Amino acid sequence: MRGQLAHNTNNTHVRAPGGGYPKFLAAAEDDDYLPHWLTKAGYKAEYIGKLFNGNAITNYSPAPKGWTHSDLLLDPYINRHDAVVMSEDGQRPKLYQGFQQTDVVRIKALSRLDALLQQEDPFFLMIAPTAPHVHNITDPPIPPARYLDRFTNKTVPRTPNFNPPDRFQQGKPAWVGKLPLLNQSQIDETEHLYRRRLQSLQGVDDIVRDVVAKLEEEGALENTYIIYSTDQGYHLGTHRHAAGKSTPYLEDTNIPLVVRGPGVQSGAISTTPSTVTDFAPTFLEIAGLAEGTQPQFLDGASLLEAWKTPNSSAIALKKEAINVEFWGYGFTEIPLASGGVPGYLPGYFLDNDYKTMRIVGEKSAWLYSRWCTNDTELYNTLDDPYELNNLANSTNPEVTRVHARLNALLLVTKSCAEDTCREPWTVLQPPANLTNGKVVTTLEEALDPAYDDFYAAFPTVTIDECLNLQIPSNEAPFYPPGAEAGLGMAYRENTDGFNVPDPVPVKPIPGQEVTPGGWEHRHASFETLMASARELEDDEIETTS
Repeated sequence: MRGQLAHNTNNTHVRAPGGGYPKFLAAAEDDDYLPHWLTKAGYKAEYIGKLFNGNAITNYSPAPKGWTHSDLLLDPYINRHDAVVMSEDGQRPKLYQGFQQTDVVRIKALSRLDALLQQEDPFFLMIAPTAPHVHNITDPPIPPARYLDRFTNKTVPRTPNFNPPDRFQQGKPAWVGKLPLLNQSQIDETEHLYRRRLQSLQGVDDIVRDVVAKLEEEGALENTYIIYSTDQGYHLGTHRHAAGKSTPYLEDTNIPLVVRGPGVQSGAISTTPSTVTDFAPTFLEIAGLAEGTQPQFLDGASLLEAWKTPNSSAIALKKEAINVEFWGYGFTEIPLASGGVPGYLPGYFLDNDYKTMRIVGEKSAWLYSRWCTNDTELYNTLDDPYELNNLANSTNPEVTRVHARLNALLLVTKSCAEDTCREPWTVLQPPANLTNGKVVTTLEEALDPAYDDFYAAFPTVTIDECLNLQIPSNEAPFYPPGAEAGLGMAYRENTDGFNVPDPVPVKPIPGQEVTPGGWEHRHASFETLMASARELEDDEIETTS
C-alpha cells in the first residue's frame, strides 16, 4: 500500500505492538498511500475484502482514507469463513447470514465491477478474499460447501525437504532446528489442511472466472490489467514444520504472480525477481502518474517493463537482490503442534526474528539469513533448491567469499530506503584503487577476488534479542553509518510505545451449523446477498478490551 519495505513503515507485524491497522493510523501513513495516489491520477479506487489485520469492529468508522468505495472484512472475524462481518464505507457492520466469505466477496466485487464499467473514469479494484487462510488460528479453512467433495485423495507433495532426517535438520536455526520428526497424526492433519486449502481456492477461482467473464462481456478485457497474487507463501510439512508461513524458506517467501493486460505476452514467464513493494510503483506507471510526481519514499520499482519484456536478462540482473525481513512469532497452523513456549498455544515460537537476503538468478542463487538467536543460514539454491544443506560454517574459500558479500549486502538492505533498496550495491563499491574503473552492480561482479578484504571487513548483521518488533538499537550495526536514523521516519509519525488490545466482543458471533456456500450461492445475486444481511447489535460491536 505504501511501496515501502516493512522496516520503513515500521508496520512489522499483524498485531500490536509491531503493527496492524491501528498502528498504520497512528503513524498517519493513511494520509499518503496508494488510493490517494490513484485518485490523484484520475482513477476510481475501490477495495473489497481484507484490507488490514486490526481493521475491526472497534475502528471501522471512519472508513479508511482515500478509497472512493470500500467494503471491508472486520476483525475479529476476518478469518472466519462462516461468520462474514463487513463494513461498507465506514457504515455500521453487517453480518451476511448463511453465506460463505469468499462468495460474499465475489458477489460484492462483481456488483462494484458492474458499476465501475458503467461510468467513464478509469478504475482500480482490489478484491481480497482471505481464502485459503486458516479458520481462526489452527483450524483448516471452511471452503464453500459445494467444493467439499473435491481433492479428497490429494496428498502433500513429498519434496526432499518434507519431514527431513536429522542430518539436514540439525543445520537449521533457532526453533526450526529443534523440531522433532512429524508423527503420523501430524502428517494426517497436514494432509487435511492441504485438501481444505485446495477446496477453498475453488471459491477464489470462481472470483477470477466471473471477473474475466464480466470484463469480456462489457468489452473491457483487452484494456484492463488483471493482477493475481497473494501476501505470503505457505509450507506444509517442509523442514519438519507441519504448517505455517513465518520462515525465510522458499515455500513461504515465493508467491504466485499472474498478470494479464495490454502488452503482456500470453503464456510468457518472466525471469525478473520482484516483491510486493514493486506493486505500488507499477500501478502508478499503469495509471500514467509521471515518475517525478510519484511519492519520494517508494522503495520498490515498476515491473511494467519486465511484464512486457519478460525474458530481459538486463532487467532481471538489476533486481537479483531480494530483501526478506520478519519480526514476530513462528506459529504452527494445525491443532496437533509440537514444541513451543510454555504458557502459549502449542507450536508457538518467540525466537523467530530474522533478516534474509536472496539472490535470484539463472546463474547464481543464494539464501542468506541472520536470526535473533545469532544463527546463520547460507544455501546455494541452484544446487540445493530445497534449502537443506546449510553452508554457513563452510570453510570452502568460494563459499566464504559469497558469504562475505551477502552479509555486506544484507547489512545495507535491512535498513535501505528508496534508491538504495533498488540498487543496494551503489553503497558497497570497493575503493577506486581496487576497481580499475569498474562498477559493482551484481553479486557476480562483487565476487572479483580483488575485493575479498573489502567485503570481509563488514560487520556481521546482528539482532541482539528476539523482541518481535523493530527497535533500531536492537539491530545495530547499520550501513551506511546513520541509516538507523532513516527507516522511513521522515514520512510517518513516531509510534514508539504504541500498543492496543485485540478486540474481544461482548457477544461473539457464532459460526454456522451447516457449512455455507452450496451451489445455490454459486451465482447468487447481489439482491439475494443483501436480503441475508443484518446490522450487528450493540453488544456484538461492544468489546471487553
